[in-house]
Amino acid sequence: MTLHNELDYHWIILCAFLVFMMQLGFAMVETGCVRSKNTINVAMKNLADATFGFVFFWLIGYGLMFGRDHSGLFGTSHFMIDGTDFSQSAFFFFQAMFATTSATIVSGAVAERMKFSGYIITAIIVTSLIYPLFGHWAWGNGGWLREMGFVDFAGSTVVHSMGAWVGLAGALILGPRLGKFHRDQIRIFAPSNHNFIVFGVFVLWFSWFGFNAGSLLSFAPSVASILMNTLLSGATGGISAYLISLLFTRQVGVELFSFGIIAGLVGITAGCAEFTAQQSAWVGFVSAIVMFLADRALLRLRIDDPLSVVAIHGFTGVWGTLAVAFYGELPAGLSRGGYIQIQATGVIAAFVLAFSSGLIVFMLLKSFTALRVSRRHEALGLNVTEHQARLPWVDTIESIIKIMRSGNLHKKIHEERGTEVGVVARFFNYLLIRLRDRQVELVASNKSLQSQVYFDPLTKVHNRRGALEKIRRQAPATPMSVIIIDIDHFKTVNDTYGHDVGDVVLKELAELIQQLIRNQDLFARWGGEEFILLCETSVLDEARRIAEKLRSSIAAYPFTTVNHLTCSFGVCSPEQQDLPFDVLFKNADVALYRAKEMGRNRVCCS
Repeated sequence: MTLHNELDYHWIILCAFLVFMMQLGFAMVETGCVRSKNTINVAMKNLADATFGFVFFWLIGYGLMFGRDHSGLFGTSHFMIDGTDFSQSAFFFFQAMFATTSATIVSGAVAERMKFSGYIITAIIVTSLIYPLFGHWAWGNGGWLREMGFVDFAGSTVVHSMGAWVGLAGALILGPRLGKFHRDQIRIFAPSNHNFIVFGVFVLWFSWFGFNAGSLLSFAPSVASILMNTLLSGATGGISAYLISLLFTRQVGVELFSFGIIAGLVGITAGCAEFTAQQSAWVGFVSAIVMFLADRALLRLRIDDPLSVVAIHGFTGVWGTLAVAFYGELPAGLSRGGYIQIQATGVIAAFVLAFSSGLIVFMLLKSFTALRVSRRHEALGLNVTEHQARLPWVDTIESIIKIMRSGNLHKKIHEERGTEVGVVARFFNYLLIRLRDRQVELVASNKSLQSQVYFDPLTKVHNRRGALEKIRRQAPATPMSVIIIDIDHFKTVNDTYGHDVGDVVLKELAELIQQLIRNQDLFARWGGEEFILLCETSVLDEARRIAEKLRSSIAAYPFTTVNHLTCSFGVCSPEQQDLPFDVLFKNADVALYRAKEMGRNRVCCS
């Protein structure tokens, strides 16, 4: 390539600056689209593929792509050019931006789950081998596709589809992100920053003017037509995506609208020097539709492409390249069908080379465990696990989630002074303190309510409901004898001394029995003047001894109001039988009535 005048030098260098800005645009779009825990990793991949890509394109790629032709397949000269040929240096500077752009496209398809080291290897191979080989076929002097008449003015296929097909291979070998597909459901991961997506599209759109118009390699008057076509196609791609978004969701999705603009720019890239303004507008409009349909099809096939790069750059690149044959001016001696066949040949050749090479690269990386991060690292996020880079917002949110999951309100999250994150952390910690205080109040309130529900307010022992609840919770294998205690002539006490004295008697009796029984036994007020004692024993004689001890102690006890009092006892033990409580209670109740019939103040067993 030879630049003939100083203005051409200025133009191609200026356009190279613009194309370099595409790295920033892609970095912003990708960073905005992925989850917060992976934003730094994605940005680093964009930085790395530019860094390594420039060097390896200089070492190998430029020579393979634009060196002296060998059989129409690859170049054999211009490796590691020394920069003394100013025209060649300017051309290399411009083309190096294209090479790294193709590599950057790959990063979107493999985002959020690929190892950083493995990605660098991929970027090196793309910029030094895969992209330059096809670039020579399509753009190099003597390349077989170029000699056939294949036209891809600025790289809808050469740059964009090539990167997308490599990315498709990566997405297939890597598999979907954790949780992306669950049974028949497709989970949508929320982007980290929608504004970055929009800002990135603006940068890309601006840079695309250099991408397309610079490919003329001359500051000729036709530059104006290329710029106009690029502008219109991007805009109509956005309008098309806007209409699609309204049709399917009745709202304008940030990602779909933004991706529609990029799709329009990809679609026009192959024929921006061939089309009229009307044709360019149509190509851009259809590009967004192609992108949308392709993206939905890939999701149905359970192919996880986090940034839809295969749909945007791959399928839309195919459409744009074929559109040159559909609408462009026919070369001399070619029919429309023949032109379509040539363009289709180029599209298929690009897919075969990029996809097969990508499969080989990613399978080799997988075999050397250099492809996908571990499940734990993917869950934690690649910012930390790959770069030890933390985002304050992410750390704060993760700390909040841990506290919420554990329920431990005694923990605190770090308060970073002088930042918005720190203010949020401080108020969250204050909320934790309030919740902790409220928890203490609730625990005390629950204990009070439980006491009211399960304990007799007069005697402070379990009531019937509390006793039954403890019986229900008791281990089934625990042996249990039932002793029913009934105060003899208690109605006479109430009638003679009054109910206040009767209440005092009940309290004193409950206190006396609690002093005499074992800790493992359950004592409860069953109702009125009747109490129940559940003893952990299945031996009837032992239960009778316990009851007899209680009977004699009560009869000898000097009550403060009535002096002496007696009680009747009904006892039932399961012996070797596995009897339920209601049966035991019924038998003990029968024994109690027999004790009353026999003159009271005695123990009867059943």
